[in-house]
Amino acid sequence: MLKSQKSIILNHLKESDQMAKQPFRFYVKKHKRQFTFGILCLLFTNALDALPPIIIGKIIDQITEQRPFLETSTTIGILIGVALVVAFFRYYWRLHWGRYSHRTAQDVKNKIFSKYLNLSQSFFQKNTVGKLMSLINNDVNAFRLAIGPGVLILLDALFISSFVIPLMIYISPSLTWKTLIFLPLIPFIINKIETLIHDYYKKQQQQFAELSATTQEILSGVRTIKSFAQEEHHEVVFNKESKTLEEYSNKVAILDAVFSPVLEVGVSIGCVILLFYASPEISSGALTIGALFSFYQYIQKMMWPMAAIGIGLTFWQKGKASMARILELLDETTDTPDDGQKEIGDFKSLEIKNLDFKYDQDDNGFKLKNISLKIKPGEIIGFLGKTGSGKSTITDLISGIYPTKKGSILINGEPLQEYTQHSLHDFVTYVPQDTFLFSDNIYNNTLLSTTKSNEEVVDTLKVVQLNDEILNMEEQHNTVLGEKGVNISGGQKQRLALARGLIRDTKLLILDDSFSAIDANTEKQIIEVINGKLNNLSVIIISHRLASLKLADKIFVFDDGAIEASGVHDELLVTSNTYKEVYENQSSNGGPQ
Repeated sequence: MLKSQKSIILNHLKESDQMAKQPFRFYVKKHKRQFTFGILCLLFTNALDALPPIIIGKIIDQITEQRPFLETSTTIGILIGVALVVAFFRYYWRLHWGRYSHRTAQDVKNKIFSKYLNLSQSFFQKNTVGKLMSLINNDVNAFRLAIGPGVLILLDALFISSFVIPLMIYISPSLTWKTLIFLPLIPFIINKIETLIHDYYKKQQQQFAELSATTQEILSGVRTIKSFAQEEHHEVVFNKESKTLEEYSNKVAILDAVFSPVLEVGVSIGCVILLFYASPEISSGALTIGALFSFYQYIQKMMWPMAAIGIGLTFWQKGKASMARILELLDETTDTPDDGQKEIGDFKSLEIKNLDFKYDQDDNGFKLKNISLKIKPGEIIGFLGKTGSGKSTITDLISGIYPTKKGSILINGEPLQEYTQHSLHDFVTYVPQDTFLFSDNIYNNTLLSTTKSNEEVVDTLKVVQLNDEILNMEEQHNTVLGEKGVNISGGQKQRLALARGLIRDTKLLILDDSFSAIDANTEKQIIEVINGKLNNLSVIIISHRLASLKLADKIFVFDDGAIEASGVHDELLVTSNTYKEVYENQSSNGGPQ
């Protein structure tokens, strides 16, 4: 199973490397069936669609020359037949090309999402949710439009020109070069406009990400904003970001709008030239009315290829800018790589040796300083200390969320880095103070990462004193929670998170201030039940309340990133000023809580 997962990851990395070199070629090769059939159907569509003007011209000549009705009706029948075949091929190129572009977009989204899941916590601290959502939605869609509709439009322009221009030459070589004389100027104009579009679109996408991040932050913190009467301030912030986006969007829109007039003017002049030079030829009989009509229709058809070049290149430039941002993400490296090869197996010991740590490697100050401790199977270990003293940081390091120096954390005597991340995640369960619940029912939120029976879920919910409250809900265990559990109380959220942690069969359970929203009596009962279930399960309890640490075999007191003292209650009252201060404060408020 693990080898299969690693194989999948390696394949993802290999594919990402190939995609980074030649994104378009990579996806053409990956979806070559849809791409090839789409191109062939487009080719046939354009070839046949070039015939109606010349057929209609022939019909006009047949009518003006009063040819037999059977001859004219036969030509009309051919025209109808061509139209039906064109419709058939047009349907299938749209079908195949749509599949190609959307499958490509889906694949890119999967690669981005897979990358998100494999990046470390430090990456998400540097990038906002809004920015990451913009990347997986807007940038992927821009890339889809580039390699899908963008390429399609350019090929459409190429095919139409390839079929129409020879037919124009067939009707009149001299009129052809005279009416299309301005075409060579168009690529130079396009190149200048496209360069500007690329620059402004890149800025537009970056600003869109900033606006998305600002919006997400404001909506997530709307309760706090209202509590501090900051609605007006945040409205100003949002409007400012929105205004900047509008400015960049308008610049892109202006450049887009220039395309049609610039491209169409050459074709319009061509029509004027046609009427000017064709009149004498019609008078002399060198050119028929039908031929004139056909030629005029072909000039009109040449308007689309000229416009298509601009539209297709616009899509392509936007897609290039977006793909550059996507590749920048895919090139990100994690500071906690899954390089381990070993499985943890039976738990024998967890040891921390002379551990130093700082979040930012450029920061001179250490968050943890020379930490050493050891945890044995079945032990309850307590962590106590002021906010910011390093308690939660240690548990993050044990869980593999942040990188550590090899040899500073040992599991069963082996460095943590020697184990696979899958094995590490199966070894430890982390229950944070800030609970995250999914928009799903209570049953699925409790299980989350494991498979248990309904009875086991109910038994676990009873342990955390939550099951009776759930039974009073209308849908009971099938009650769907709102976003982040908005429709239940803080204490219920925390107890549900506890149940989620307790139901997992892991060797180490970390409770990071997981009782802060639970009353003291319920907390006591839960801890006693946990203590009664201990076999080889070890528990780390991080708390500011001494009552939570009552059953701990050993308590470590932290101060400013270092272990100030360790021991049991009576020892710490003598050896730790921090512990003594907490005890006296809580005793003066009615005893340790």
